[in-house]
Amino acid sequence: MQTLKVVYLGDSAALRELSEWGDRHGVQAVESTDDEAACAVVDQTAMSASTRALKRLRERHLPCLSVSRGWCFLASAVGRGLNPVV
Repeated sequence: MQTLKVVYLGDSAALRELSEWGDRHGVQAVESTDDEAACAVVDQTAMSASTRALKRLRERHLPCLSVSRGWCFLASAVGRGLNPVV
């Protein structure tokens, strides 16, 4: 089973819950500078703030998902044995 790497950006309770769930299911949280990240999950506050970190992720063309879409993506990836279709 390969390791799925995800950037989490924000500090909402919903994002923390997703991050903790992902950790329990083998998803590795990485820094925004990690080139092996499959995507970023960004909470509403960070998405609307247009932070420097978010701009950096977009410049790298890394998909930035909302928390609800992040749940769908990670659940699908875990169901596929952490072999997501990106």
